[in-house]
Amino acid sequence: CTGMLKIRIINDYLKKLRERYTLIEYVGVAADETERIKEKRYPLVEWGMTEQDCLAYCYAKGFDWGGLYRIFSRVSCWCCPLQSLEELRNLQKHFPDLWAKLLDMEHRTWRTFRADYSVDQLEIRFAFEEERLAAGLPINRTREFMTELRKRLAESEIKK
Repeated sequence: CTGMLKIRIINDYLKKLRERYTLIEYVGVAADETERIKEKRYPLVEWGMTEQDCLAYCYAKGFDWGGLYRIFSRVSCWCCPLQSLEELRNLQKHFPDLWAKLLDMEHRTWRTFRADYSVDQLEIRFAFEEERLAAGLPINRTREFMTELRKRLAESEIKK
């Protein structure tokens, strides 16, 4: 969606501007993301500023985005299905209102949120993980964990 909803729209706009002006495009890619560099200007790379450097600078200037970077490793679209399970766990835990919207959005469509889990299944998984952690059991992707999780998910399908 970044390509369709952001990059393509920006490029279409810039294409029209290039018909009348010479443009220099500055992009906020950090020095530790050099694999993303193309044919534009990247001042943060030129200055050697990593993503952590940029965050530290912003914090020093009083910007903290309501603490979001203390909860999430990256701050992007809250409803993105490409987020890691850890980010989705944090969304469910810290933003139950947004999690409820995610559930509602999924219930209104025939598609599942992700290829591997629906939002309902993620709720089951996160509850299962909490139970295991409380019992002192690991939540890593061992054969035992995944077998038990599959059983839980299958039981939830039977109850529907």
